[in-house]
Amino acid sequence: MTEKSVEKKVKTYCRFCHATCPMEVTVRDNRVIALAPDTNNTLFGGYTCLKGRQMPEQLYLPERIQASLKKNADGSHSEISSAQALDEIAEKLREILQKYGPRSIASYNGTVSFQNSATHPVAKAWHTALGSPSYYTSITIDQPAKVGIGQARMGFWAAGNHTWQDSNVALIVGNNTLVSHFSIPGGIPSFSPSNALREGKKRGLKIICVDPRRSEVAARADIHLQVKPGQDAVLLAGLAHIILAENLHDAEFCAENIHNLDALKAAIAGFTPDYVAARTDIDKQDIIDAARLFAAGPRGSATTGTGPEMGPYPNLVQHLAQTLNAICGRHYRAGEKVPNPGVLSPPTPRPAQAIPPQPEWLTGVRSRVSDDIGEVTVLTANGPTKEMPTAVCADEILMEGDGQIRALICVGGNPLLAWPGQEKAFKALKNLDLLICLDYKMSATAELADYVIGSKLCLERDDLTVLTDIWYEQPYSHYTKTVVEAEGDVIEEWELFWELGKRLGLELSIREQPLDMVNKPKKYDILEKMTKGSRVPLAEIYQRDGGGVFDAPDVIVQPADPATRGRLDLFPEGLADELQGTARDADASLEQGRQYPFLLISRRMKNTFNSTGPELSFLASKGTTNPAYIHPDDLESLQVKDGEIVLLSSAHGEIPAVVQASPDIKRGVVSMAHCWGAAPDGSGDDRVREIGANTNRLINNLDRPERYSGMAQQSAVPIAIRKATEN
Repeated sequence: MTEKSVEKKVKTYCRFCHATCPMEVTVRDNRVIALAPDTNNTLFGGYTCLKGRQMPEQLYLPERIQASLKKNADGSHSEISSAQALDEIAEKLREILQKYGPRSIASYNGTVSFQNSATHPVAKAWHTALGSPSYYTSITIDQPAKVGIGQARMGFWAAGNHTWQDSNVALIVGNNTLVSHFSIPGGIPSFSPSNALREGKKRGLKIICVDPRRSEVAARADIHLQVKPGQDAVLLAGLAHIILAENLHDAEFCAENIHNLDALKAAIAGFTPDYVAARTDIDKQDIIDAARLFAAGPRGSATTGTGPEMGPYPNLVQHLAQTLNAICGRHYRAGEKVPNPGVLSPPTPRPAQAIPPQPEWLTGVRSRVSDDIGEVTVLTANGPTKEMPTAVCADEILMEGDGQIRALICVGGNPLLAWPGQEKAFKALKNLDLLICLDYKMSATAELADYVIGSKLCLERDDLTVLTDIWYEQPYSHYTKTVVEAEGDVIEEWELFWELGKRLGLELSIREQPLDMVNKPKKYDILEKMTKGSRVPLAEIYQRDGGGVFDAPDVIVQPADPATRGRLDLFPEGLADELQGTARDADASLEQGRQYPFLLISRRMKNTFNSTGPELSFLASKGTTNPAYIHPDDLESLQVKDGEIVLLSSAHGEIPAVVQASPDIKRGVVSMAHCWGAAPDGSGDDRVREIGANTNRLINNLDRPERYSGMAQQSAVPIAIRKATEN
């Protein structure tokens, strides 16, 4: 070590996914030389996952984009400075704005953009100043019902639902936190999930897991309901039916706080244990036992994951999960302590009362695809935010006429692999007048872009645990300072919007506080505006070395306010049609099953986070494809051997896949991760073992679009399987 070389250890947290695991990084001469869990963090206990531990390789990846790129006439890209790229992009946007209007300019803020704490408020401020409603995020690909539509239709409890640490029972529907590291309060916490699960089981918490496969969570559950894919709504309706029929519900709570209980009870009268058992392919007694176990509680919540939410009837699935919580009264009551009302938000009263349905959350700018689809309000860390539904973004690009999207700014996402209906997404992205991507690698989408801006990675920037603020079960927060200064001509996601705003003469504001549009603000300044009036001052969190639990005043649930007290609506407009639709689909699926006898479901993999991970050597050593997991007996009946290539076909497309025997899968089911593969031009099919296959090629995004969100059915997709001839 030279005299000038200084080695230091810096506390930070991982932003590979949403789990925010604390880490300690060893730095020498502005270079990361080691990374380890922060074992002194009391909340996480030294937990990290294999993905986050690869951040040093990600930083110094040889193919990392270190300068802006501009597409040439032949489709190749050449380096230019970011300043020149931004100047040219701004000029092109100005021309599009003048010719086609604000709605013609859109942004897609993908999953990785949520890891940067300032991105979404600045991006939304940019859209507001521009006058463009064409603001899209990955939330509306897989969970708009959970984060907005469910509360808009039913309402919500002001004091919140029971969290994991306060629960005696948990009903977990299609969520495998041990692999996904993602869960909302009530399910297994996403921070150190294995430890949380062990502690829950140790204190006697009972787990009911609904999943078509014996997942890592299902294997540890007290009851595993191995549901037939696509029948989650039927099962949840059946559980509610049993609880109400046997008078196991909280009658006093329902009488005081619920509207339309009798209407719901009548509507689900046909979802008897016999009917539900036949539809879901679950033993009738297991269904009855699960309903009684959940109702017995006396505390604990039902939560859903992206599995059922990506299947049919996601609005109904979410509504019925909320219904189970409502009829069993799984909410904090007056005098109880709220475990974590949020460190970064202002103090607000938490009364023991229902906030009635919010129908205005489902109003706003309509999609040109359908009046039933349009802006939805999603609950974010920065409050309710309107956004357009990503599921129909490709149609908004391709559909000619007033409001057609002509320019797309893509940050932290890979829409060519992520958007449902890949054939249409491919066509749409190529149809744009201007496509800009901010990324650290040449993704499948970046390959199509007119400009690619190199992005900073998480260790090269300040950040704050804004996204997960209320997910922790204690008043925990973490401000991480920049660990190493970025090398190369790269910027953050929020900086892209600020730079373009400056060049276009826009005035951006965060929570009605204007940003300096002459001199670029520091990240801290933006985060300070975002957290104005927070329960713990940002300066206090900033000064702390590492994350920790703060001494914030307890929040005690107050009695209901008679002047503002509302009721939860169990039978909103449209619910009857959705319930009846599940019965109609039962008949249709019988006919469809003759041609497409298997059902394809989504899943998560430990070694990737959507399309991020396969480029890193250690993660690639765990697998370079997204296998089609199939029960061994199904492989035998197909006369296919483990590791062979098959062709999966649906009514909309066909993809190759490498099969892998998996006895934990229900027979007749194929389980594959999404966001793999390449463009749908066939160029990647012969490399399926190296890059996987894209399941979105099997989907038409307008096949059964969900009301309000336009969300496409991306799980429980009927498919057929045949053996491929490998060259």
